Amino acid sequence: MGAPADLAPDEARARLLARIRREFDIAEDTLDIAGYALRFIRVADPNAVLDEVCRLETLREQGVAPRRELHVPYWAAVWESGVAVSEHLARRAETAPLAGVRTLDLGCGMGMAGAAMAMFGAQVTLGDIDTAALLFARLNTLPWAERCHVARCDWRGEDLPGPFDLIVGADVLYEVSQWPYIEAFARRRLAAGGALILGEPGRPTAKGFQAWLEALGWTVSADRARAGEMDVNIYEARPRA
Repeated sequence: MGAPADLAPDEARARLLARIRREFDIAEDTLDIAGYALRFIRVADPNAVLDEVCRLETLREQGVAPRRELHVPYWAAVWESGVAVSEHLARRAETAPLAGVRTLDLGCGMGMAGAAMAMFGAQVTLGDIDTAALLFARLNTLPWAERCHVARCDWRGEDLPGPFDLIVGADVLYEVSQWPYIEAFARRRLAAGGALILGEPGRPTAKGFQAWLEALGWTVSADRARAGEMDVNIYEARPRA
């Protein structure tokens, strides 16, 4: 996904940016992740992406096939959970270093959590169902391209090469119907002793998630992380033997 791996970094970045700009207006931020600067390219206007998906869906109904599979573009926004999970990972890395750890950013969107893990030395796979999101995820992890892999993944049944020592999801719990798929995916792909870390911004629909996961045989600890004006729930879970 994205520019060929054998290109020089500057050329790979230029090609990816050119490809992305054919479809999206972009903005660049420098994020402060626990005192570390993370350069991050994002969609400038998420609402414009949603409008375009709606337009393409209308055309599809009229018989005009879209260039890619259409999904609600949740990926196009920078969610508070992504920032909070990245901050949590930075603090966690102080006592549990990420260097060489096999990690997965599940439902990665534009790749914020995955880029943060790469910045701290992890081997990172970034997976999302929307291939447009993966263009941004690839771009945002280019500084660590030698240990980052970007791939399309539908957690409802598809797998990614693993196993993983750490599976991370930032704001993937918004639909209760998806919880069983996420739990099953994590159980299949976690390495022995591995952990699942999920950020959730306190939506009413997710209120019972911790108890639900514990009832399925997981040990779950909960923490809170601040992102802007929002407190985000951070769940860290491991399957019980």
